[in-house]
Amino acid sequence: MAVEGFQFRTLYVYNKDWEEDLDLQSGDILTVSKTSLMSLALKDGDEEHPERLGWIIGVNERTKQRGDFPGTYVQYVGPVKMYVAPDQPRQQRPLPAAPRPQTPSTARDFSS
Repeated sequence: MAVEGFQFRTLYVYNKDWEEDLDLQSGDILTVSKTSLMSLALKDGDEEHPERLGWIIGVNERTKQRGDFPGTYVQYVGPVKMYVAPDQPRQQRPLPAAPRPQTPSTARDFSS
């Protein structure tokens, strides 16, 4: 399924401060869904000024990691179609039987 998105190029190295942040190298390409930017109350054209957006959630195309990055560290590249793979249903399989609790008469003493 294709969704609308935007790409940004990093201008500076950024070493993450928080676990949810992305590590960035200069020149990394970051892809952000339009839906993600809409949650920041994005107006048309705001994506061209990422420094005004604050922290942005996206995917680093080099590392394939998803996380937050500072808008002040990137420049706008342009629109992009993002292809999101649909969630594949997991194959159903039988559950294993729960282990039976041991009773004192069936418990073995292996300490000797």
